[in-house]
Amino acid sequence: MFIKRGHDDTVSNDNVDDSKRLRLLQVITNLGPGGAQRAFYDHCKSFAHHYNVEQVVFNQFEQSDLYGSVQVCHSLDVGGGGSVLVKLYNLLRRSFKLSHLAQRRNADLIISHMDGANWVNVLALTFCPKVLVVHGTLLRDERINGLYQWLRRRFIFPFLYNCADITVAVSDGIMAELKQCGVRNVQSIPNFFDVAHIIKRAGEPLPEAYDELLTRYPVLVTSGRFSEQKKQQFLIKVFSAVKLRVPGIKLVLLGDGELRVRLLQTATNEGLSCYCEWGPGPFSTHYDVYFPGYVANPFSFLSRSRLFLFPSGWEGFPLALCEAMICGVPVLSADCPSGPRQILAPETINLHYNLAVAEATPNGVLLPMYNQEGAITIWRDAVVAALNNSESIRQMAANAFLRVQAFDKEQVLKKWFAIIESFLPQKEQL
Repeated sequence: MFIKRGHDDTVSNDNVDDSKRLRLLQVITNLGPGGAQRAFYDHCKSFAHHYNVEQVVFNQFEQSDLYGSVQVCHSLDVGGGGSVLVKLYNLLRRSFKLSHLAQRRNADLIISHMDGANWVNVLALTFCPKVLVVHGTLLRDERINGLYQWLRRRFIFPFLYNCADITVAVSDGIMAELKQCGVRNVQSIPNFFDVAHIIKRAGEPLPEAYDELLTRYPVLVTSGRFSEQKKQQFLIKVFSAVKLRVPGIKLVLLGDGELRVRLLQTATNEGLSCYCEWGPGPFSTHYDVYFPGYVANPFSFLSRSRLFLFPSGWEGFPLALCEAMICGVPVLSADCPSGPRQILAPETINLHYNLAVAEATPNGVLLPMYNQEGAITIWRDAVVAALNNSESIRQMAANAFLRVQAFDKEQVLKKWFAIIESFLPQKEQL
């Protein structure tokens, strides 16, 4: 089954004979609100300039389609959940359906994103090349442990992933983990950004109420899905400690998610007053913490904030951190696996992720992870120091803006086009 969509931003090259265009299937588990889904959408949109791109998801009824899709989106119509045997059965059903879909659509290449889709891609019986994209840390995701993690490390990654033609990691840290697990043909290609577009959006006006807030008060900002991974609870506790030193400070948490109620309760327990878009109270600039939800233009918030704080427990190649750097706001980030260190201090390496003190880099400040001893105090002191040292922090922001140009769309896409076209010499190169 497939769904046709006609988004205005769907792009194609109408001057190329359709029969000569490479046919790509891009596979992902779902089109939800995560960073991997956002990167998937960016890939599809950019590839559609040059190739025939069709999306594939596991089940159309388990997706929100927050970012949109290209012209054709197929659903394998296989849901999730259930016992281990049911999950295994669904895995085989998805692989079988992907095999038939690839044959029907005459696919030249299948590119899959995220673990579940990667497994389906590898197990699908097709003759076309397969590329796997790994968006998150393999060995340091706190949700995965015990026997399942052992199986992933000892069997799934070394056997399944080596059946693909190439595995692409979105960060050097993930590439190192893949090699540690015995995966051989691995490349590191970071996520990419339309820098010019983000800069343009960053200059657009804020909603009137928030414009007053960010103009009158020093504002700390973060963005991301409200989930255990993002450690917003830890950040709220840090903010509470900062507020004792900087009484007029405000915190804005852009996003939403399953931890919405818990975050509000954490803030209340810390004695902080909160405004949330979904709550009954009227907007006022007298609150301590603000929950605007998912906003149409987060970049206008970022560009007008004093600091961007990124406390994640684990990542892949964090989009939000780079977007803040593009918007010109100074950044303070946890030195978590993986991505932040590669972005802020590319000349250093620390695969143990055991930073115990604040580390100033030319592009921002790396800080201990939430579970390090004294982390709240270290974060509090770093934030206060950054607020009080505007000259050096502005220089970091200027350096960070230059640094993030390495991830501009045009630069990164060249690496992707080289991979795609290396597998397809029989087609006309575009």
